[in-house]
Amino acid sequence: MQEVDSLPVRMPGWMVAHPHLASRLLLWRNAYRYRRPRVLVCAALIVAGCAVAAMLPPTGHILQWLGLNWAVTFAVATCGFAVSTARLRQHASIGAATSWLAALPTATPLRLQVVSGMAARLAAIVAFTAVAWGAGAIDRSTFARLAIAAAAGAMVGLLGGWRLPRAGIGAPGFHYAIVRRPRAAWASAPSLSPLGCWPAAQGRVFSRPKKIAPILLIAMLAIPAGGHGAPGQVALAVAGACMALFSLFSLSAAAVRVAFEAAHWLAPTALGKWRFIGALIGRVMLTQAMIWVVLIVLAGVVDLSRALDVGVPLAAAYLCASLAMAVVAALRACRRVGLGMSGRGV
Repeated sequence: MQEVDSLPVRMPGWMVAHPHLASRLLLWRNAYRYRRPRVLVCAALIVAGCAVAAMLPPTGHILQWLGLNWAVTFAVATCGFAVSTARLRQHASIGAATSWLAALPTATPLRLQVVSGMAARLAAIVAFTAVAWGAGAIDRSTFARLAIAAAAGAMVGLLGGWRLPRAGIGAPGFHYAIVRRPRAAWASAPSLSPLGCWPAAQGRVFSRPKKIAPILLIAMLAIPAGGHGAPGQVALAVAGACMALFSLFSLSAAAVRVAFEAAHWLAPTALGKWRFIGALIGRVMLTQAMIWVVLIVLAGVVDLSRALDVGVPLAAAYLCASLAMAVVAALRACRRVGLGMSGRGV
């Protein structure tokens, strides 16, 4: 019987000799082959979002300021790429030890993974700057200075980040989740109410300080670029609004991510899907509604009529969109694992 090769015929020979690279290529090819609409929609949304962000007026002011102060750009790029290199090296080492390819008698291309990851990040930064240049937000000389400073910072950061320790960078995510005490009546009277704490805890993990810091940095850089001599209370208001909005986005993303894990955990039970959805996203929607109320009340101190005219419709639209996204994700998670299906057990 003729042996059949499981690898595609068009795969290059040098990649077949490196199974770690071949597995990555097969992963992306299978994702594009079996989930083509999702991949294309996600790629289109990312490209459209980057294009809109590059054409915003504050983006041009920030990039113009960074181009004039190339030393600051070089320092920021060096620090950012150094931390990214250390974290990517740490993740690559952990992945090489826990991968299903760890038993193969081939060396793991650790350096190649780190270098390719840093090259992809640098290419994304240069591409975003090129889009801003094409949109007319910055001129050619600013683009050249930004590209050179980012490339130099990437090379220096790559060399410096390789020397940083692989452990102890950042705190684990569970440090930001509240530890709940077990209830004595759980065994005799179980309840679904603790299920709502899952997306809340995941939202706090998404909103940890190291994730909020880049958002606040961009907001603080936009203040002197847009209006010189801005008072301190304006800076505090911008920072608070950015943190509140980031918390809203984190809760929405957490509800979508936790839905699949929670449905898989409750799949052996006879729980109905609508009870599951209500227990999972009820706390998230209540928290988001409270955040919007606080934002509208604080904005109403400055201008009550404008805060009500703009804030109330915006809050209603966001809550409806967040609810729809969470319900769709939960229904898809229930369908994937068979939770709440009427034909189960037959």
